[in-house]
Amino acid sequence: MMETSRNKIEKKVVKSFRGEFFFANDFKKYGTPENIRLTLFRMENDGLIERLAHGIYIKPKKDPVLGIIYPSIEEIAKEIAKRDKARIAPTGILASYLLGLTTQIPLKAVYLTDGSQREVKIGNRSIKFKRTVPKSFAIKDELLHLIVQAFKEKEQKNMTEEFLDTIKTSVKKVDKQIIDSQLKYAPVWIQKEINKLYQS
Repeated sequence: MMETSRNKIEKKVVKSFRGEFFFANDFKKYGTPENIRLTLFRMENDGLIERLAHGIYIKPKKDPVLGIIYPSIEEIAKEIAKRDKARIAPTGILASYLLGLTTQIPLKAVYLTDGSQREVKIGNRSIKFKRTVPKSFAIKDELLHLIVQAFKEKEQKNMTEEFLDTIKTSVKKVDKQIIDSQLKYAPVWIQKEINKLYQS
């Protein structure tokens, strides 16, 4: 039984493409939680998969020069959301980083979610999913959402010409139709700032 479940798990991983994610739960039909854990542990030791966090693995991409290429925190967060059938949206310093407003890579990536609230440790970094209300996802355009979150992170009292000049490039990339239909879901003070930048 142990050998059979192990063979099935190994076969599934071997047939997958490099860069594919696996969750321990993906294999629950192949054996007991203990058998699955042991098989994944052995496969990790054999270099077939890499463990990213508790219960999360990847069949790693390999570069002849760079070696193993690990996925970004954003890719991992999206895979967790896909598994949980949840929506997520970057917030805080992560939104500013993704817009290129800061070069500081956040050690804690914070996402709003309509799924479970939790924190996932990835090495010395972590992904925090903060449960929020559905209206937080009213802005469906990814770029506009990041811009609004960057304004929230900066806060109205800390607005500077430097910040407005830097974020203006991103604002100008948003389609006018999106501004007209989705900006109304942002706080009023952010609507005013974005409209001024968009029309300037």
